[in-house]
Amino acid sequence: MENSTPSSAETAGGPSRFKVAPPRGFLLPAILLLLTERSGYGYGLERRLQEFKFGHVDRPAVYRALAQLERDALVEASLPDPRAKQPRRDYRVTPLGERVLRVWMGVIKEEHDTLEEVLRRYQATGTADAVLAEVEGGWAAALGLGWSSVSSASSGRRRLALVEGPAVEAIDEPGASMASGRGRACARDAGDGVAPTIQNFKVVPERSVMMIEARSTVGPLSFGATGITGSIEAAITDGMLRTEPAPSARLEVDVSRLSSGNSMYDVELMRRIGARRFPTVTVQLSECAANGWGGLYRLKGDLTFHGQTRPAQGTVNIQASSHRRLVITGEQIFDIRDFAISSPTVLMFRIYPDVRVRLHAEAELNEIADNPAEEVNR
Repeated sequence: MENSTPSSAETAGGPSRFKVAPPRGFLLPAILLLLTERSGYGYGLERRLQEFKFGHVDRPAVYRALAQLERDALVEASLPDPRAKQPRRDYRVTPLGERVLRVWMGVIKEEHDTLEEVLRRYQATGTADAVLAEVEGGWAAALGLGWSSVSSASSGRRRLALVEGPAVEAIDEPGASMASGRGRACARDAGDGVAPTIQNFKVVPERSVMMIEARSTVGPLSFGATGITGSIEAAITDGMLRTEPAPSARLEVDVSRLSSGNSMYDVELMRRIGARRFPTVTVQLSECAANGWGGLYRLKGDLTFHGQTRPAQGTVNIQASSHRRLVITGEQIFDIRDFAISSPTVLMFRIYPDVRVRLHAEAELNEIADNPAEEVNR
């Protein structure tokens, strides 16, 4: 089989380009599998091979593979009908071919497990891109990923998670107390006599994700959505968010984007949360206080979900980059019954009401909002 290989970088020092290509030696077992489903001929097999979505397979490669399988007595072909306008040989699998295909499937299963471990290790890095990839690719259903919302060990599986806890666990200076760390954060809020400037930051939808992790009688379930929208009004000094003047924020999530990768779970979720009647989850920030040193902040606000608005609070990590970008990560546990949602029961299993909601949002400085004259000139 012709194997595709990654092309060279587009430009010097640029990212390498990759494309999906058939695994080495995959063509032979793939043809045997197709012929086990039903007999076929060369041209028809070429088209059916596209079902595996491994890129282009040329016709000569298919005919060479059929000739090799026939020489090895794994397939046999009927003689073409001389009366047909286009005489062709119809191939079918032999008993020996069926036994060989079973062995090949064992090899493919081993390769599948190896690639699955690659995905798991990437997901375990806990980076923002790993979480985005998990949500976009529906890995939770495919890999059985998920974390119990009441498990004390679950928080260590992702760096994005910030579990509720004391004011601060990490102090920069050796011997510094928790109280002194809190004092230094407040001192930064006191300012240096120069009034800080409130800036407008726009949430970047493709870099922002919400994950809902739930427990059920058959194990953990995970639903995720990218495409968070909204804005944040805040002042930044020396890479730190200022709590005076008080920042404000509003985030919105389109609930129709929530997906687990399992269509049955997704349909039940959309039905239970009334996605058509209540298409948006809204988070409105009302209070923000420094919670020690290192970017931890205690937030209070309102969460609107399923047509119900409830107060919410929790600790998040907010990092600023060059006054132009904010990264917010955090989590909180909610009881879905507080939002007038009964515990869903799907077929023979039940989903428990306590769910862990994880948030990763990135926002960039809104140049137009900070320079209204520029908008007028456009």
